[in-house]
Amino acid sequence: MAEAGQGRTGRLADDFFLMVHDDLSGRPRLSDRIFGIGLAGALLSELVVLQAIDVVKGVVRQIADRLPAGDTDAASPLIADVFRDVQAEQSLPVRDWLNYLSQRASDDVARRLEAEGLVYLKPSPFKALGRPGRWLPHDLASAGWPAIDVKLKIYNGRADQHTLMLFGLARATGLKHPSLWEVEDRLQDPAAWEQTLRPLADHHPSLLELLAHTEVVVGSAVTSGRIS
Repeated sequence: MAEAGQGRTGRLADDFFLMVHDDLSGRPRLSDRIFGIGLAGALLSELVVLQAIDVVKGVVRQIADRLPAGDTDAASPLIADVFRDVQAEQSLPVRDWLNYLSQRASDDVARRLEAEGLVYLKPSPFKALGRPGRWLPHDLASAGWPAIDVKLKIYNGRADQHTLMLFGLARATGLKHPSLWEVEDRLQDPAAWEQTLRPLADHHPSLLELLAHTEVVVGSAVTSGRIS
């Protein structure tokens, strides 16, 4: 979990949500399907960081009986719900969890951010046509900070676990953010990207595996045409 502050919770899925949405319009930069898959990967990653689950050979496994009681900021009600789902369905493949959680991840994370007072729902004038509205940040500068933070830390060689996961999710989902183009250009070389991810490979292999499976599920959705 990243340090909270500057209008951020420090949670991975929350920061990814803010990165995906245009600060001014609230328009998402990804399709609903791909966005949901990315958020699902982020939510599972939050449980990995809490040492509640791990990912081994493509399977999600519960490794804790309960979430850490003292870490109430990290173990939000949403994460507690996801953990209960994992407890109820032991040892399912990562792709099943990504597909399942993606169906509701966008709404769930939006409501978590709303509860923190960071975003609000602007009603759509076309609500009758099934468009409920767009999520907008209360503070534009704060909403733009996750992407800027990722750029600065990777560009300056100070990327931590949270930073690497955020940028990894952006790559896995094909997210094009205006603040990240310099980093994307620098890491186009697969060898450079592999070297950047070395801290995850050495110390957090479950997170690295989650990124890989997220990219595969995104690719399957794109090739099947189910990205709306």
